[in-house]
Amino acid sequence: MPEEHLTASELEHLCCAPMVNGVGDEHFGDERGVAVLQTMKFGDYLAAWLTLVVVDPAAQGKGRGKELVGAVAGRARELGAREVLLASAVPRYLWPGVDCFNTRVGMLLETMGFERDWLGTNMAIDTTFRRAAPPGVIVERETGSGAHEFADREYPHWIPELDRAVDLGTAFAARDADGATIGFGCHSVNRFGWIGPMATQPDMQHGGVGSAIVAALCEDLAARGCPTGEISWVSNLRFYGKCGARVSRVFMGGRLRL
Repeated sequence: MPEEHLTASELEHLCCAPMVNGVGDEHFGDERGVAVLQTMKFGDYLAAWLTLVVVDPAAQGKGRGKELVGAVAGRARELGAREVLLASAVPRYLWPGVDCFNTRVGMLLETMGFERDWLGTNMAIDTTFRRAAPPGVIVERETGSGAHEFADREYPHWIPELDRAVDLGTAFAARDADGATIGFGCHSVNRFGWIGPMATQPDMQHGGVGSAIVAALCEDLAARGCPTGEISWVSNLRFYGKCGARVSRVFMGGRLRL
């Protein structure tokens, strides 16, 4: 999938973490293939995600993909999972699900018994987008702990991605006149050019803070040579649409009951 522009370092971060299990040998006779299982514990519930299936083009069409997906299901069952999911693999996700235009993968997963249950949307935005912050608000690159503390109060599920963005220098924060953090936005956390997560203090929404954060992200991406940003896993089409973004990709989720 060369059009995905994934780098080796991105794949290493997303597919070689402690909670990730690789299934499959580097060599399978004369064939090559691997699948990636990611897990995370939420109380008594073990979430398990199939995040990647790769089969050498020369080995495709011989059942290797089905063997790999079956091995992932078996490993998830051994770990105590009750189902394998295709979407929402937080905080390390390659995609928000399976690209609806990826016909061969869709056929494979349907064959293996996955049930479709969810649609996710990405939007593309030109990085020429600019929007001034509202009076009394500044948007700046985050180098401290303000955004983390804000996320800890309002959006704790985004802390791992936010902290990584701060380390990478790709996180921005909005501050009010008193210096309090009232929003944040990130780009290139898992994949270069992908925008998210992003959040604004609930009582400050609809006032221009969010669009100013989007503009800061776009300006930084443009400076890094990226003409188009991809807003991942969009939950608010209207907000990003007003910023000039357009739907670019649609993904489906699914689950295989174990």
